[in-house]
Amino acid sequence: MFTLITISAIAADHVKTWQVYFTTPDTKIRGIVKPDEGLINALKGAQESVYGAFYDISSITIADEFIAAHNRGIKIAIVTEKDNYSGKALTAMIEAGIPVVKDNSPGLMHNKFAVIDKEFVFTGSFNLTDNCRVKNNNNAVLIKSAELAHIYLDEFREMFYDKIFANRKEYGAFSFFRGKNSVKTGDLMLKAFFSPEDDVEKIICSNISKAEHSIRFMAFSFTSPAVSELMIEKFHKGIEVSGVFERKGAYTKHSEFIKMKLEGLPVKVDRNRFQMHHKVIIIDDYRVITGSYNFSRNAALRNDENILIIDNREIAKQYIDEYNRLYLKR
Repeated sequence: MFTLITISAIAADHVKTWQVYFTTPDTKIRGIVKPDEGLINALKGAQESVYGAFYDISSITIADEFIAAHNRGIKIAIVTEKDNYSGKALTAMIEAGIPVVKDNSPGLMHNKFAVIDKEFVFTGSFNLTDNCRVKNNNNAVLIKSAELAHIYLDEFREMFYDKIFANRKEYGAFSFFRGKNSVKTGDLMLKAFFSPEDDVEKIICSNISKAEHSIRFMAFSFTSPAVSELMIEKFHKGIEVSGVFERKGAYTKHSEFIKMKLEGLPVKVDRNRFQMHHKVIIIDDYRVITGSYNFSRNAALRNDENILIIDNREIAKQYIDEYNRLYLKR
């Protein structure tokens, strides 16, 4: 695993061009770099540009780093959710001259990603808030790939310049112009998809259907019958299926938690007194699905979301370690 280093140092590393980040609320775990540290290092190391789409920006600490990068000549542009277009942190960024566009759709602009220098992608479940920095369980990844950056930049431009949000295929298939979703870089096979235009729920189900021995998940919100029923089907066929639900909402009528419990799946609610904010599925110890996408109807049909599918056993092992920390926590 990387030590805490700047993005320019990562660029010089020809062996490993990625890093995984986790928050560690209520615990002290050595060797884990946190998402806010990773993003701040990326901002400090940026040489040309940072384009970000973040659902919520309220951390003064992180806002100050965006402003510092802007003041030294880095091109910064931001997309955010209209309901969060306020507050001291975002106001300071706007007053500093950073252009910020808010969404115009009935759903949420729920992404949490940044493209740095058109070569690095930062994405995951991490909102730029102090709760997500300190209190909630979150994950993020930073990956060096100009091809992957191009895919995310296309999505950013669609929102920032074209003001197209909650793009659905029947309203004009802009996803057609993106050209590709898959990238191979070094020891990583990557696939990026965006909701609602890419039918992310169907893509997630397709990946679950290919599981041969194990499925683990960490879910802040899990209300999708399609995903749940496919996991239950795989479980009854002998595949190991287990998961951690965020406690808040787990016992509501829309949650899939009770259904899974009644079907015998070893699922649990988390023990964080704040929130377990992950949206992660780990398949067969080598494939990780992460991003902003909750396993819900709104994520599938209304919100601007992204998922990144990563095939790499070393990255999957880090997510499995995080899963075990939460699943085994008493």
